[in-house]
Amino acid sequence: MLCISLLFSCNDSSTIISSKDSVKIDTLIFESKDEVIDLGEEGEFLAYSAMSDDASTYSIFNLEKRFLYTLDLKTRKLLSTLKMPSEGQDGIGDWLIDFQRLDDQNFIAQGDNVFYSFNQEGKLMDKIRVDHLFYFNPELAKKFSNIGFLFKDELFHFTTGEIGTIESEIISYNSKRDSFLLRGIPSIDLVKNLSMISMVKSFTFYYSPSFVINDFPGGILVVNRGLPNMTAYLNNGDTVNTKPNSSKYFEDLVPVDEIFRAKNETEEKEFKKKLEKQMNFLRPVVDENNQKLFRLGYRLASDGVSFDTYLFEYDLNLTLTRETQLEGIILKPKKMFLRNSTFYLAVSFEDEPGLLIFRSPF
Repeated sequence: MLCISLLFSCNDSSTIISSKDSVKIDTLIFESKDEVIDLGEEGEFLAYSAMSDDASTYSIFNLEKRFLYTLDLKTRKLLSTLKMPSEGQDGIGDWLIDFQRLDDQNFIAQGDNVFYSFNQEGKLMDKIRVDHLFYFNPELAKKFSNIGFLFKDELFHFTTGEIGTIESEIISYNSKRDSFLLRGIPSIDLVKNLSMISMVKSFTFYYSPSFVINDFPGGILVVNRGLPNMTAYLNNGDTVNTKPNSSKYFEDLVPVDEIFRAKNETEEKEFKKKLEKQMNFLRPVVDENNQKLFRLGYRLASDGVSFDTYLFEYDLNLTLTRETQLEGIILKPKKMFLRNSTFYLAVSFEDEPGLLIFRSPF
């Protein structure tokens, strides 16, 4: 049980309220029995999971092995394992970098400049290549498709980045017309705060968290897991940005001039640990009925093992309206879903997939 005090503060006519109600956290752990569900290192593939609209089934996609696991929330059992081939008639390539559920029967996976759509039975329904965009358009010549796509209203939205830099833009591609729209990202300079060039063992490794494309009413939303800043691009051409920060749980990042350079493994580990101590964010979820957007934030707790977790509520003008700490959640969350005012957090329990379930605390 979680008890949260009530706090009022005013900032530019906005009210930030922490809930006074108790929040009950329910735990659901799936049982795979004789079959092992490969969640990847520290449950990394839970970030590529999906939930049916009625919250009856839950899917996890292993990008490395191309396995799609389907689980039943009521029985907590593994319903099926779909093993997609890399080659052949229904092959979806050797390298996948993102995954999206279209509906209860159809999915899309993003590969190297290609999108594969397939159904629950593993039949490849369509394959859309986009590498020609980079070959024939000078403004994209040095770009590559990055993690974070969204297929919506017949458009593929994804981010691009130039290798070795923090440059990143959004491409919205219409495959039927073979046309695209290119847009910049306002908060790009802040990515330097989270970027590192590692020169360990004579290898140069460039680390920078990716921008991802999220669904949003009447448009798309661009977010970065290390930034509180969000930008919505609406279908009518308008752009909406997060307002000046009024949170008591995180501070706006101050842009730095240079990217951190790690000269040895110790510096590399210390930098990554430092990033875990500051606020990180999951992809937001939208409650269209109540015209609200919710985002989960987490950071490494003072014990260096558990995590402090927070829930932030925004209106659709991206103004922070309410926030609270979820003291009952200390595991590192991977993804959040919202169904009928109920939140589901994807977590790993000793390599078994699970969900932490709670009602809205606001």
